[in-house]
Amino acid sequence: MVSGRAPRVPARRRTGQTAEAVEVTIPAKPEFISVARLTAATVAGRQGFTYDDIEDLKIAVSEACNALILAGTGGSPLALRFSIEPDMLEIRIETGGPGLELGPAASSDRKRLDEGRLGVFLMQCLVDSAEIRRSEQGRAELRLVKRRQR
Repeated sequence: MVSGRAPRVPARRRTGQTAEAVEVTIPAKPEFISVARLTAATVAGRQGFTYDDIEDLKIAVSEACNALILAGTGGSPLALRFSIEPDMLEIRIETGGPGLELGPAASSDRKRLDEGRLGVFLMQCLVDSAEIRRSEQGRAELRLVKRRQR
């Protein structure tokens, strides 16, 4: 089941101003990654990103979702938050699973882990910033930032 929350949710910025945000939760299954891609494209398009930047964002979001799914989500869905700033778009993708903590793996898991690492490399090439971390709640989180060209 795909659930979309209110399309515009106030989010606190460091400056104390309020930014708009779009939040979408999707099942952690490859067939739902297109929902994340389309959401990224729609938000970036409304924000005035160029066609090339939108295409880069779509690929980066796809790779981020795929990397989290490959690493294991523990049955948790993917929660995406698109924070809209005047000159940039921040995308946080969070799951309750172990995420991208790539420790020692069985040889049968090696291919899956290598695919996840390749996705991380692609994300880093396509956006201005790509971070993998644990959220305050201990959940796996990927943070992507794309700045709009002027």
